Amino acid sequence: MKNKRNLVSALTLFALILSSCSLSAQPATPYPTPSGATPSAAGTQTGALLPAIPSSSGSPTSIPSTGSAGLLAPQYYYPLQNSDYVSKDATIILRYGPVISEQIAASLKVALRGTKSGNHAGQIKLADDQKTIIFTPDQPFTPGEQVRVEIGSLSLGAQTTYRPLAYTFTVAVDQQQGSPASTAVPLTYPQSAFPNYLTLPQDIPHYTVSKTSPDTGEGYIFVAPYYWQASTIGSYLLILDNQGQIVYYQSMANQLAGFDFKLLPNGMLSYYEQKNSDIVWMNNSYQVANTYQAGTGYVADLHDSLLLPNGNLILMVNDIELVDMSKVVPGGKSNASVYGLVIQELDPSKNVIWVWRSWDHFSYSDSTADLTTQGVDLIHGNGLALANDGNLLLSSRNLSEITKINLQTGDIIWRLGGKANQFTFLNDQGFAFQHNINQLPNGDITLFDNHGTDQNPAPSRGVEYSVDEANKTVTKVWEYTHVPPVFTDYMGDVQRLTDGNTFMGWGDAVSASGYVRSSMMELSPDNQTLFELTFDSPYVSYRAFRAPWQGFPLTKPALAFKVGTGSLTLGYSWNGATEVVAWLVYGGTSPQSLHVIEEKAKNGFETQSILTNLPAGECYFQAAALDQSGQEMARSLLISTDTTICPLAP
Repeated sequence: MKNKRNLVSALTLFALILSSCSLSAQPATPYPTPSGATPSAAGTQTGALLPAIPSSSGSPTSIPSTGSAGLLAPQYYYPLQNSDYVSKDATIILRYGPVISEQIAASLKVALRGTKSGNHAGQIKLADDQKTIIFTPDQPFTPGEQVRVEIGSLSLGAQTTYRPLAYTFTVAVDQQQGSPASTAVPLTYPQSAFPNYLTLPQDIPHYTVSKTSPDTGEGYIFVAPYYWQASTIGSYLLILDNQGQIVYYQSMANQLAGFDFKLLPNGMLSYYEQKNSDIVWMNNSYQVANTYQAGTGYVADLHDSLLLPNGNLILMVNDIELVDMSKVVPGGKSNASVYGLVIQELDPSKNVIWVWRSWDHFSYSDSTADLTTQGVDLIHGNGLALANDGNLLLSSRNLSEITKINLQTGDIIWRLGGKANQFTFLNDQGFAFQHNINQLPNGDITLFDNHGTDQNPAPSRGVEYSVDEANKTVTKVWEYTHVPPVFTDYMGDVQRLTDGNTFMGWGDAVSASGYVRSSMMELSPDNQTLFELTFDSPYVSYRAFRAPWQGFPLTKPALAFKVGTGSLTLGYSWNGATEVVAWLVYGGTSPQSLHVIEEKAKNGFETQSILTNLPAGECYFQAAALDQSGQEMARSLLISTDTTICPLAP
């Protein structure tokens, strides 16, 4: 609300609402009150315009009742009633369903009062979808306090009126942020992937391609190798061809590491950069076109982001809260850092229009994590996918569960796997500690089944299930286990290609006894290996993908030289250019007298010319990239191999 008159008029309305306000009886989620939080019955009135906050224990997933029988309920609201661990920077989000006007949105009466911070004025905004109303308080809430929310009725005409809401939530006491990768330098410099190249950085970690085939799928391979414990050297975004040759490289050393490097449905490249917790989009010239961050006081997590058909982006947040776990389990720490999960949907204007939190829907008893440790990784969300019916699929490693969530209301539709499993596996024992959920056009789901832990290694696999949602049964229709077996304790992904092949990333494949290392591979429909690549230990890639791609860099081609005994080697390349098929090499005794001395077909990332018996004084060189039609696309800068004889202009 923008002024005192609006606030007072809203409060007059809510005085009528409160007389009939009632809340349901039992909470749905057995999370304890946050350590240090204001108890539910607290909040004595001290001249405030709003009444004191009463005790309440309603279900966080139900629409809070106001006794307004016959009126419609909102489709979605946030924060949910009786929610704990809410960000101090939270906004109030409401979606009624129909498209509404700016004028109607501005007429909505919203009043907030914190037990410590008092009344909160704020601003109302209509999101890009013209359906979602966002109320942003002018000031943050106070950690640990309880906040009462009162929202007036909304009329869209004589036949459509939405009832008012009145409920409470509790603000997090000590919300913490996730930590970035280490800035330590590796004890040993990585062996170079291509030590003889002159135009390629020498800290791209070495890898071995053990299998190639002409039957691989269309496009290039997208990977992002890094070393988690020491990520400032050897961390890269890489695009590779079918022979494992580099097509594009981008160092991530200054950003600590890059994750989830992939092609989006809108043609952009996307990756997560660790230093600033940004989700970055690049266009086909490798220029940053957009950057996304989590909103309302949160920091985006590296595991996944999902672009929706309407242009909205869904991202994940590691929500670390201080919890007295001694009230949950015997031996629990009184000041444990517990990792919950928050999912946010951002519209193209980067408004947060939908929030889903594990605190509101999961129980501590659902987790496979040790609840007695100082840091409890309770959920470990690691994968998002759009279901064919427009809802959301969530993979949670430490629940060993795939959850289907209504993307409009936030309600859980079903839970597959884990302790809260609602399905029967007909011909499979199920999955564990999985990653990377996807739904295929035929309705089947694929995932990477890590299957084991550091303490109990087991062969990891890719698996496809047919899911009968009506009868709650699951049938395995495909799986692949490496021979010899690979065990991946963390990371991994499965991608079904349009030609029926399957591309798999093995993530952090460990070198346990009886297991081999692999980083990624492509399989035919009958599980024949078509491509396999392995990074030298300890470098890994969180995921690996294949996708069609055309790159048109704005940079110039690179040209470098090395003087040998009686010869000169020129190396030339164009980082990220996918349409180069040949090169022209120019040489001369002056910049004005350059002439073609060699034409060579493109050969891998860097093509080289070994020149002998050069004319005296010929030490100026330049390289030009040619496309399929023989047209010149771009030239490198002019270089000199002897600046005394062939000086370069400043």
